[in-house]
Amino acid sequence: MTNTNLRLFAADMDGTLLDNDNAFNRRKFAEVIGILRRQQKKFVIATGNQTIRINKMFLPFDSDGQVISMVAENGAFIQNGQNLLHQSIIDPIKTKRIYDLLPTLNPRPTLVVFAGKDAAFAPTWQESVQVEGTRIFFAGTIDDFYPNWVPIKTFAEINVPIDKISLSWTNDSGQGFLDLLNSDPILSGLRSPISGFGAIDIVNKNADKASGLQLLAKELQIKPEEMAAFGDGLNDLEMLQYVGHPYIMPNSQDELKSYFNQDQYTVSDNNHDGVLDTILKLLDD
Repeated sequence: MTNTNLRLFAADMDGTLLDNDNAFNRRKFAEVIGILRRQQKKFVIATGNQTIRINKMFLPFDSDGQVISMVAENGAFIQNGQNLLHQSIIDPIKTKRIYDLLPTLNPRPTLVVFAGKDAAFAPTWQESVQVEGTRIFFAGTIDDFYPNWVPIKTFAEINVPIDKISLSWTNDSGQGFLDLLNSDPILSGLRSPISGFGAIDIVNKNADKASGLQLLAKELQIKPEEMAAFGDGLNDLEMLQYVGHPYIMPNSQDELKSYFNQDQYTVSDNNHDGVLDTILKLLDD
């Protein structure tokens, strides 16, 4: 299984690199990063998460930014090591339109977060703010996913450029909002990567994990065939199809599995270090 031609490994976080308790094997991750550092290879966190959550978890393993880069916010925020390559800002007119539409929906979203670099804003009318401990994305609370979030009562309180808007409904698919997103002329130019796990992220149409990897590839002079990627949801599909060596989790949703063969599964699921063990098998140290 060893492949010495691989120079970059990209992994989704939730349901992929992280287990169902939002944790990962820190000893084994440190081992992987150590090998990549010695071999002058790269590890990319490719996720819908914000930079602040990524840094909180992974910066201690690579404080100088020589190994770990990120494609964050589902491709809206790209960073090579500690250097910002690109941020895809949503037009403030579109952001305001969504801010005004959301509280009029029936049912309202359980979670609404307007996210920018190192900032997250949550309108106070939502359940995730009003009811402490409300579960979102089936995996945690607003505090888990947005450690620095602040409550807001007006749009004017959003004081940084927004690159992603995150929504979640506890007992609804959010299809009513998606219909509005696709029909409202003011909102043209936006897209919603489909995770399949109850989350709706709104980003610019040019933002996705594959385009983020393309930017990094150009910067690092790495070819797609020299990349491996790992994912479990439909928002990983474009990234998995872009790289030469795609791997999906045994715990992936069935629709994602339909695109891949059995030999493209990781050696185990997200609760048993599937990504890290597969990388260790691919590396030759």
